[in-house]
Amino acid sequence: MALPKVPSTNVGIYSGLRVSTSCNETTNLSLASLCDGATHNGILNTYSAAGGPAFQFDNLGGTNNSIQLIFGTAEPGDLLNISEEPFNLSHTIGGQYE
Repeated sequence: MALPKVPSTNVGIYSGLRVSTSCNETTNLSLASLCDGATHNGILNTYSAAGGPAFQFDNLGGTNNSIQLIFGTAEPGDLLNISEEPFNLSHTIGGQYE
């Protein structure tokens, strides 16, 4: 079963990205760690088997996503953009694991 998409409005780290990546933590969330899966400032977020860091999304895009405007299969270059600094929450819009 697919995880929920990162919403295109009212996007939040806790309510949007954490849920869409199936992050196990509910506190000490790091946008950088949620995007690239690495440790940042001592914070490493972990994921259930259904999810993972945002740079591994199956689908991506939609309204308000500046790197992929149409929702669909995530393009490798766009996923690379998610995993590199500066980390932008808007780049994860429409992100989804199938």
